[in-house]
Amino acid sequence: MKLIKLSANQSSFRTISFNRDGLTLILGDSSSDKKEGSSNGVGKTLALWLVHHCLGANAQSDFKEKLSDWVFSLDFELNGQEHRVERSAGGKEIYLNGKKMNLTTYRDWLNTCGAFNLSKQQSNLSFRSLLTRFARYLREDCHEPMRTHKEQDVEAQLRTFFLLGLDYEPIANKKSHKKRLDDLKKTIEVWENEPSLKELFRAGHEPKLRLEWLRKEIPRLEKDLARFDIAENYHSLELEAQKLTQQLREIKKEIRIKEFQLEGIEKSLKQQPDISRLDLLNLYEGLQTTFRPEALAHFKAVEAFHQTFIANRKKRLEADKKQILQDASQQKEEQQKIGNLRDNLMKELQGKRALDEYTALSNHLATLKAEQIKLEDYLTFIDKREEEKQTLKETMLREDSQAIDYVKTNPIVEHHAFFQSVANRLHPNAIAGIILENNTGENQLRYKFSVQIEGDSSDGISDARILCFDWLLLMKGKNHHINFLWHDNRLFADMGINPRAAWFKFVLEQLENSDKQYIVSINIENYESMQDCLDNMQKQKLEKAIVLRLQDDNSKNKLLGVQFG
Repeated sequence: MKLIKLSANQSSFRTISFNRDGLTLILGDSSSDKKEGSSNGVGKTLALWLVHHCLGANAQSDFKEKLSDWVFSLDFELNGQEHRVERSAGGKEIYLNGKKMNLTTYRDWLNTCGAFNLSKQQSNLSFRSLLTRFARYLREDCHEPMRTHKEQDVEAQLRTFFLLGLDYEPIANKKSHKKRLDDLKKTIEVWENEPSLKELFRAGHEPKLRLEWLRKEIPRLEKDLARFDIAENYHSLELEAQKLTQQLREIKKEIRIKEFQLEGIEKSLKQQPDISRLDLLNLYEGLQTTFRPEALAHFKAVEAFHQTFIANRKKRLEADKKQILQDASQQKEEQQKIGNLRDNLMKELQGKRALDEYTALSNHLATLKAEQIKLEDYLTFIDKREEEKQTLKETMLREDSQAIDYVKTNPIVEHHAFFQSVANRLHPNAIAGIILENNTGENQLRYKFSVQIEGDSSDGISDARILCFDWLLLMKGKNHHINFLWHDNRLFADMGINPRAAWFKFVLEQLENSDKQYIVSINIENYESMQDCLDNMQKQKLEKAIVLRLQDDNSKNKLLGVQFG
């Protein structure tokens, strides 16, 4: 893939026609009355972004708001065939070779167009994720040679290995294995935090022993439930029996009272009169000495009264006794009747239970069964997961051994030598190279892979690492047909003048008789500051490579030709 032309549907746009081969320079120039560095904002980096926009990047919101009528076009060559993509500033309208399509369809085409050797099985590889290494736009894309914005270390390593033609499958495998181990751990934690199991663990129960108890208890309860004889009116019968029992208590109480009364009557009947006839006569004669004879009744009359009183008393007691016996007899009959009724009810209730008791027992049984299923699932899950964990660990150990053997073959020897030679052109005395080691740590990263230039803690040398590594991908990379590389000014801003000049000398040599396309968008101050380090031929080649000068003296001299941002 090479870039041919970047244009727009607005006449104010400064169309960029890229040199088909060799170096293309886009120069950001400042007006003479401005201080150094003022060429920022003229559109150099924006040009790089517009290429990404036309090649399927997510649209920027300010484009839609401020450039709603704009449509940008990119002509590019891929595998000997020219293509043209047109995309609205808002990003929704896309035309590829005159055919309208949505962003998803367009990205699918990019993934299969042949720019990269991609297959559907490579889930972490895509046109967009790989292209950024050939056109670093964001500041975060320029921190590390192997990693771009929002990339995880594993993804960055996998994509780097892919572009270097190294074996990247072990990287994907270790990530997958470690992720699965982590998922298993999380799943076990979810199980153990399930309310019923959590309560089980909190109570100190051993799951296997609890399950053993459940397997004995549940059949016992099932048999009990099978024998359960339900009386639908159990509670009403039970209540009636209780009422009859209370009535029996009341009757027994009344019968005891009657028996007590009979005992009193019997005692009264057995008692003799307190005064005999002789005593009564003596008493009467004694009274005659005190009272006048006419005041006292005749003795026979007194005696007759006394005998009548005794007879009447006995008669009354006998009558009371008869009545009490009659009442007691009736109460005993009532007692017998009520007792029989109560006994019949108790017989009817015998061996039977209430429906709510059955329901309670049934619910309890269902709860235990659910617990049994959950425990069986949990223990089965634990057993299977432990087996899977063991298998994964064995696989990872085997792959560790294979990775060690792979590292011993020194698969990066050519990449290391090329990178080292390029780095030494910028920093001749620096120790530089690419290091590959196996990583046996319990993490997702398969290898320890680093790109080094001694002293790379400084920004200038850190940028040099990226320049050299990107050049390695362009010139010696595999699995791609990207024949262009774009470096923006931010990769040159912190470099020293001599390393910057050395870099451009180097690329001019490398691009001679090469079909590669190298595009640089650079500030005028960074461009001019290295002129004294170049010979006339090199200066002429650089001047000839300039396809566009952008200036900040007037909006029409900026990339869009209008004020933006």
